[in-house]
Amino acid sequence: MTRGDAFGPHSPAEDSLDERIAAAPSGPVVTAFVVVDGGLLAGSPLAPFAAPASSWGRFAAQIRSGVDGPSEVTPADVEQVVRSRQGRPVDEVAKEGRTTFRSTTASWLHPEVWRLAVGHARRGHRVVLVSAATTAEVEPIARELGADDVVCTRVSVDDGQVGGIASPVCSGGPAADAVSAWADAHDADLTSAFAYGPASERPLLDLVAHSAVVGEPDELRPALPVAPRGSVPPVEALGGTLGFYGGFTAATAVGVATGFLHGGARRRRAWTLAGSLGSELGLGLAGIDVEVVSGEEHLWSARPAVFVFNHQSLLDAIVVLSLLRRDFTGVAKAEAKSMPLFGQLFQLADVAFVERGNTAQAREALAPAVDRLQAGTSLALAPEGTRSTTPRPGRFKKGAFHMAMQAGVPMVPIVLENTGELMWRFDRSLRPGTVRVVVHPPVDTTGWRLGTMNEHVADVRGLFLETLGLAEEKAEARGE
Repeated sequence: MTRGDAFGPHSPAEDSLDERIAAAPSGPVVTAFVVVDGGLLAGSPLAPFAAPASSWGRFAAQIRSGVDGPSEVTPADVEQVVRSRQGRPVDEVAKEGRTTFRSTTASWLHPEVWRLAVGHARRGHRVVLVSAATTAEVEPIARELGADDVVCTRVSVDDGQVGGIASPVCSGGPAADAVSAWADAHDADLTSAFAYGPASERPLLDLVAHSAVVGEPDELRPALPVAPRGSVPPVEALGGTLGFYGGFTAATAVGVATGFLHGGARRRRAWTLAGSLGSELGLGLAGIDVEVVSGEEHLWSARPAVFVFNHQSLLDAIVVLSLLRRDFTGVAKAEAKSMPLFGQLFQLADVAFVERGNTAQAREALAPAVDRLQAGTSLALAPEGTRSTTPRPGRFKKGAFHMAMQAGVPMVPIVLENTGELMWRFDRSLRPGTVRVVVHPPVDTTGWRLGTMNEHVADVRGLFLETLGLAEEKAEARGE
């Protein structure tokens, strides 16, 4: 597997393209050009900025993009957006691009294309993103992917402020010209290069030796089918979404009712039943399968433990609940205890409430969680602390690591693939599909010390990156 991950095959088309990557020479002698507009993303990253001027027009565009995915962006749209930015500080526009990527355009990511780009990076190939958008929109995507460079529509800068368009809009023939110029400037051999993009980018696809069309086939080259991306799920997923919430809520209600009638161990058993039954029923009704690809035995071999998982959506916690089943709980900030309904549910689940803002007395702040571990109850939490924008895990916080060290229990990494594609970070709807899981062997924490904590955090996060087929080095080089 050129992806270098532990998850195995995906689709026949993707695996066939993956084999081409494996057959290519390793190292920067090979370059992969990945078209962003309609390739890596379902649409152009400039689409949110090219909305109609009227309020009604913007509303209609939002509804249309929610159902069908992002609308196409024409060269005239690119020129209009750049004109609207003239005179604005470059840093301000760049910040706007990063914010829009996190809130909107990241949900249009095609994971099928992402995985191929990552496969090239793992082989040491140069990965270059190509887009009709400007650096402000493309650079956040490149940082997340760990791409080496971008070829996009250039904008002039005058005294730190946006000027006008400084190149032809980078699509169609001009995109092919820009890639050819990049190859000349960087001594890239196009006879060994790869390119991925929609059929509309035929001039670029024809430029390289190994090309594949993303989406609808063009009958000229290998095609990579991709799932539709839009904020509204397909019609067939709506019933599953309603079934998920209905099934999970019903099963949890039974557990809550039973739990409040009893105390102590019987209350904890009621929560275990509610969580296990609710997650299984909810996922089943949503059409979501959970496949443990390897390491299932590690879910049980070293309890109590601190189970850590990568976090892309609300679906993650439900999947982990279905995996761990019993004798575990989570961690929540202390003020969550007083939240209506959720506070009662957390208490029923024996959640460890910690004072997260208590940095001056960090050891005391984590004491409730450490107490749970020492009493034999495992903890499960996402060390990122927030949902990541793309399949690349965010930075890990140290709380989970301190808990494991203080309690003297092992840490078990649970790597999830595809939760962000079935339920994006801001979504409440689910799409049917398969979540694949790799559980790593327990990590011994008995030798951990405060002075070496950064190394332990990096080592565990490295397991996640390696399993997902991601490399940290290029991302760090770009200043991530």
